[in-house]
Amino acid sequence: GVVSLGAVRPVAAFCPKPAHNVILAQHAPNHGDHGTTDGATSTTTVDTRTWTALSAKRKKLSMAEKRKRRGRKLPPRQVERPAVLDRTAPVDQWAPTKTTDESVAQMKEQEDAASAEEAALQARAAELIASQRKSVSTLTHIKERVEALPYEAIGRELQAKGYYVMDQFLDQEELVAEMEAEALAMMESDKLERDVSNLESGEFATRITGGEEQYTNLPRAVEYIVSSTRHMPPLLEGEMGDALGHSLDDTASTATVRVFDRKARESSLALLSEAPPPREYALVNEGNASDHKKMTVLYFLSDWADQGGGVGFDDGVVVSPARDRLVIFRSDACKYRMEPVAAGGSSTNYAYIVNQLLRKSASENLS
Repeated sequence: GVVSLGAVRPVAAFCPKPAHNVILAQHAPNHGDHGTTDGATSTTTVDTRTWTALSAKRKKLSMAEKRKRRGRKLPPRQVERPAVLDRTAPVDQWAPTKTTDESVAQMKEQEDAASAEEAALQARAAELIASQRKSVSTLTHIKERVEALPYEAIGRELQAKGYYVMDQFLDQEELVAEMEAEALAMMESDKLERDVSNLESGEFATRITGGEEQYTNLPRAVEYIVSSTRHMPPLLEGEMGDALGHSLDDTASTATVRVFDRKARESSLALLSEAPPPREYALVNEGNASDHKKMTVLYFLSDWADQGGGVGFDDGVVVSPARDRLVIFRSDACKYRMEPVAAGGSSTNYAYIVNQLLRKSASENLS
């Protein structure tokens, strides 16, 4: 007859102990040869070895095995040649590589060059800073010394005699020595011109005009002219008042640095059949009313003892050159002459600075 399987009721259970049987499932009703027709339950058992074999088939795969399986399933990919390879030179054309020692040596050389350049820049910067500080210090010192002059006494003497003399003007030996060295160095390097208006004097001179090139050669002299021109005129004018006749310009002046050279004077005298006559006393502006020179300021940088030279005035007074000596006289009212140097002296050179203070123009006076 036909066997009806009926509903399957899962009754399986897992028991970890090998001694137990495992019930998988039951079919009801079962075949009639079991002697049961009333739907009684019957069981089928599987021993432990059979279960182990079944479990082994469900073992988890490792990640490597999974990747391997996926790789077998994926189709092969087509790899395109990168375009950059077409622009790359063949291997046999590549530049030869350098050994580590060569590369390290080259890097060290570059680092040393960079360090040297940086050190030079730092040294230059330090030099500029030191130069600026020196300049400010010099300008300030000259300003203070100019302002400390006894202008009341200067005004009286200028009106009475026409000139005024003061020793130890700057009163700073280092500064005066530096200014003298600048002038003598200009002489030695042929940067001064012979005074052709008075060849027998043996003097050489150059205008002090400032500018970068001249400041390099005469930094302290330029600073002396700048500071004294800025601060002396208003103080002189304030003391003398209407006696000057004009206001003095504190923004411009005419200045020269002059160096006497004994050899030049003696060689000039050797060409003459007799000694030249003494120079005549005269005004600086030569009596020209349109000349703007109003006040002459001589500043001697060298000691000259009693070897002649200096400046003489028409009252018979001769002011000899002496280090740090200041001489002020009126350019339009006091007659003077530069005195000749005595023959046979031991000194070779002396230097001094001439600063001509100017009157303001008519329009500036009105303002």
